[in-house]
Amino acid sequence: MASTCSFPHDPLLNLAKMAAVKARDTAEQFFKLQHFELAIMQAMVAKEFDPDLQGVDHFILAYQIHKAVSEKKDRYHVLGFQQVTDYVTIKKQYKELARFVHPDKNSSAAAEGAFKHVKAAWDFLSDPSKKKAYDKSLRCPQFQGSNVKNTRKRDCPNKGKTASTGDDRGLFKKTIKIMRTTAAGQKTCCLRISVCRVS
Repeated sequence: MASTCSFPHDPLLNLAKMAAVKARDTAEQFFKLQHFELAIMQAMVAKEFDPDLQGVDHFILAYQIHKAVSEKKDRYHVLGFQQVTDYVTIKKQYKELARFVHPDKNSSAAAEGAFKHVKAAWDFLSDPSKKKAYDKSLRCPQFQGSNVKNTRKRDCPNKGKTASTGDDRGLFKKTIKIMRTTAAGQKTCCLRISVCRVS
């Protein structure tokens, strides 16, 4: 009887699925070593190899929660928000996160801790008086300058002006090139970082 599975003997497909499982397992090892960023990257690699890999999105979510806590982000960041948010939205997000990272639904080693962090953030922000005082503290200039992430791209100040005026005093720009050597026959990874600073 012929098999009803798609590509039942496709060696490339099988190899990709095996690589996905290996990457996911590596992500778990990185998490146990508290290398949360590397755990997230490896889990994303696993998803690239096999987008249908069971639970991989929830693994990534659990790692991201631990990363936010380790970086001492505010409680809104732990719940996945970039700024102060209203009660109704917070409650909806909490229910969704709690379901995805609950140890009964998420087999990652990060699940239990992530669930506790999410619940702690919700328990605090669901208290009206605590939330009001907390929101007020987050709106102060010190918080806004150090913790709020600006996701917009910003051009280098005076960009386009120095060429015409010739005045580049106080302007510093440098491009850093990082090369990563890989195994023979594989592509070399290259990362370029441009830094712009005005004194």
